[in-house]
Amino acid sequence: MKKVIVLLSGGMDSATLLWLCKREFQQVYAISFDYGQRHKVELKYAKQLASIAEVKEHILVEVPHYRFIRNSALLEGGPEVPTGSYTQEVPATNVPMRNLVFLAIAGSFADSLEIDHIAIGVHALDTPYPDCRVEFITAMEAAINAGSAYVARTKRRIHLYAPFLGFSKIDIARLGKSLGVPFEKTYSCYMGTEPPCGVCATCLQREEALRAVMQA
Repeated sequence: MKKVIVLLSGGMDSATLLWLCKREFQQVYAISFDYGQRHKVELKYAKQLASIAEVKEHILVEVPHYRFIRNSALLEGGPEVPTGSYTQEVPATNVPMRNLVFLAIAGSFADSLEIDHIAIGVHALDTPYPDCRVEFITAMEAAINAGSAYVARTKRRIHLYAPFLGFSKIDIARLGKSLGVPFEKTYSCYMGTEPPCGVCATCLQREEALRAVMQA
């Protein structure tokens, strides 16, 4: 049986990934993280999406150590979230080693539950985060397999499933539309407001992508 655990934030990328995994895998788990993010409201949407998708189990994990980090605009107590589109530099909303931490935790569940795929919706084409690049995913997959008791015991591999590498936000929105993703049930705003602010980088990306796809 092909099994996968999906990193689910509640945004349009991870929702599209979840719906894709529903099509590609026989058994789907989801995992979300409460890490002191300014936009913690996203977890409410992640719970709704997991319920709609009827995943086998939705795991919510607290990652408390990020409350000691103060230089990320995405964390409570950090600097203000900048407005406008991404620049080519690492943005102020970068959370240090976030995907490394999340994948390590997801890897521990994959190891214990004998899940052979971990799905993450990273895309580096128009998002300048260091841990969204191909080289990071490749290195992380190698580390998970090197440290896995499941892999050592069964001689199988745990695969990092990152199908959106090389995708743009518009590509993801287009795929999500074809899969019937309920975009109205997703949330993408770094400010954490309801309704979304509409001026942060992720709000602007989301609006542009959905507008392009829905008008096509």
